[in-house]
Amino acid sequence: MNSHKTWPDNWHSEFVHPDKQYKSTSLKVEKVLYSGESEFQKISVVMTSSYGRALLLDRVLVKTERDSWLYNEMMGFLPLGMINEPRDVLIIGGGDGGVAGEILKHPTIEKVVILERDQRVVDISMRYFEDSGVTIRDSRVEVVVGDPLLVTQRRKDKFDVVIVDMFADMRSPAHKVVAAELLHGLQYILKADGVICYQQPSPLVNDTALREQMRMFRRYYPSVGYAVNIAPTLPQGSVGYALMSPQEGVDFSVPKQGFGVEEARKLGLRCYNTEVHQGSFMCVPSIVRDMVSEGHPDTPSTEGAPPISGNKKHIYSVQSMFSRQQSAGDN
Repeated sequence: MNSHKTWPDNWHSEFVHPDKQYKSTSLKVEKVLYSGESEFQKISVVMTSSYGRALLLDRVLVKTERDSWLYNEMMGFLPLGMINEPRDVLIIGGGDGGVAGEILKHPTIEKVVILERDQRVVDISMRYFEDSGVTIRDSRVEVVVGDPLLVTQRRKDKFDVVIVDMFADMRSPAHKVVAAELLHGLQYILKADGVICYQQPSPLVNDTALREQMRMFRRYYPSVGYAVNIAPTLPQGSVGYALMSPQEGVDFSVPKQGFGVEEARKLGLRCYNTEVHQGSFMCVPSIVRDMVSEGHPDTPSTEGAPPISGNKKHIYSVQSMFSRQQSAGDN
C-alpha cells in the first residue's frame, strides 16, 4: 500500500556525503508510483523527467530505466570475462534483476541464483519494471530470499562467478564484520578457478572505505583487481568494481573469454567489450592505483586484524546487520 503520493519539492537528491551536504546529484520527480515499507527498508518507485522509472531503497537510488545497464553490464561481464565458458552465477543482492538480466545475455550461462534478503524488492521490481519481470521469470533464474550469511553457509553447489551487488559501509564496525564473514563464506561456494566481483565506492570520494575494503579482500584472496566505470546518476559520477580470485597471479585486465565490439553488440551489450574490459583496469588514475595497491605508504598494516570465525553461532549474531539500519536523520 502506498504511504504517500508526493516527493519533497518534486526532486530526488543524493549527496556525496549525506552528513556533509555540499554536492549532490538530483533527478526531477514527476510522479510517485509506489511508496511503502518492508521489514527491512523503505521502498519507492518514482517516475523521473529524464531517466524514466527509478527504484529507491531507503531513499537511495538503485535503478533507473535509462542508465542502470551501464553499472549492471560491467558488474556482470567483468567477472564473466575471466572465466572460460561460465555457467553458474550467484548474485548477492540484486533483487531488482538488473545484473541478472545482463548476465543472461552471455551465451554459456545455465543458472543464475539471486540471493536477496527482501522479498518486497523482488515483488515491486517485477511489478513496476518490465525488464525485471522478464529476467526473474526466466527459467535459468532462481530467486532465494534470506540472509546471505546463512544461505551461503548452507548451499552445497559451487559457482563460477559470485557477484556482491551491495555496498558495505566500512565506517560501521558492524558492517565490517558482515563483509568479512561474507568473504570468508564465499570461499566455500566458489569454484577453484572462480571469480568474485564486489561493488566498490567511488575512489576519489570514499578513499578510506576503498582502502579498507581492498585490504580486507587481500586477507582472503591472493589475486585482487580494481576497475572503474562511469555512473551518471550516482552523486560521485563513478563506481568501482573489485575482482578476486583464489588463484595466484591473476591479471584481471586480460579476459580469458573476449568479446569484440561487433560480437558484444550482437549479444545486446551496450557498454562491455574486450577493449572496455581492459581499459577499466588499465586506465585507472595513478592516485587510485596507490589507494588500491597493497604496501602503499598510505595503506595501514592489517597486522593484528581479528580472525574470522566460522562458527555458526557467530554468523547468527551478525544476521541482524542485514536487517533495516536507519540513522537518526532518516525520514
